Amino acid sequence: MRVDERATLREFHAAYSVLLEEGLTSNTIAAYDRAWRLRIEPTLGHVRLCELRALTIATARAAWDCAPSTKSDAIALLSGLLNLAVMDGLIATNPCRGLPRPRGKAHDSDPVSRALTEAQVARMLELTSFHPFGQRALAGLALTGLRLGELVGLRWEDVDLSRGLITVRRTHSPDGHGRLEVRATKSGHVRSIPILDELRPWLDAARETGYDRVFTGRNGGAFDSGNLARAVRWDEVRDKIATFPDGKGLRFHDLRHTFLSRLARLGVTPANLQKVAGHASITTTELYTRSSAVDAALAVGEFVRRASREVTPRGGEPAGNRRLTGTYTW
Repeated sequence: MRVDERATLREFHAAYSVLLEEGLTSNTIAAYDRAWRLRIEPTLGHVRLCELRALTIATARAAWDCAPSTKSDAIALLSGLLNLAVMDGLIATNPCRGLPRPRGKAHDSDPVSRALTEAQVARMLELTSFHPFGQRALAGLALTGLRLGELVGLRWEDVDLSRGLITVRRTHSPDGHGRLEVRATKSGHVRSIPILDELRPWLDAARETGYDRVFTGRNGGAFDSGNLARAVRWDEVRDKIATFPDGKGLRFHDLRHTFLSRLARLGVTPANLQKVAGHASITTTELYTRSSAVDAALAVGEFVRRASREVTPRGGEPAGNRRLTGTYTW
């Protein structure tokens, strides 16, 4: 169906949305469908292409009752549609490019603050020992830094014990219909990660199952976040492992933060950490190499305590106390 500049956004979407789906994964297509049905179509579907303005879109966006990230996804879909309209000469520019930034303070992402300590990792494994397969998957997440889909996608041909390397080639991701599908990694690149000594016993136990994949459920199936949570009773045990000031419970993804934060503390360079993590941008990697707010506060406190002491033959005395009492004798 050929449309012109007098067509509504609804008509244009009906004619050309298939072009946006080319090359997309099924779960992305499903997310686009929800964004269209629940947000864009009800508020902007009736507007003619030639009448769409940045202010019109911004007003609609403000009315959407959803999380900021969900709004961003909907705008991405709309912008893709309008790029096609520009390509076809129906509008001169994409009005999404003129959208004002959402107001409000940006949240400073601090993944280090959600990393577990070694004691907390040990506690997690103790609490989930009743389900050895689920427990092994949690250990794998904490000791490899892999995303869950990457972990369950590992096959034994990806594990090189002699060189101490795991090759990450694929991920298992939900397709939007309750099924997992095999896809390339998030970055689209194959990468390698080291096999830590602590991981080797877990790999040895996994090999004894005889399954082709390394980290599986009892019957050899792939874990997703839902069935792994049920297997290890995650809703029951996670608050016994760690709690956070923001009130958000421990997530499986925090085990990735745990591994990467550990490497950063050990002095792994940002360039190497980026390659192991599979980050597309070094900016993401640098979140792990900067001190967290808690680490910074503790470091400053310790610095001040050291600076406020003077070494004496008696082993030191708080300088502030001596100033108050006038006792500066050696």
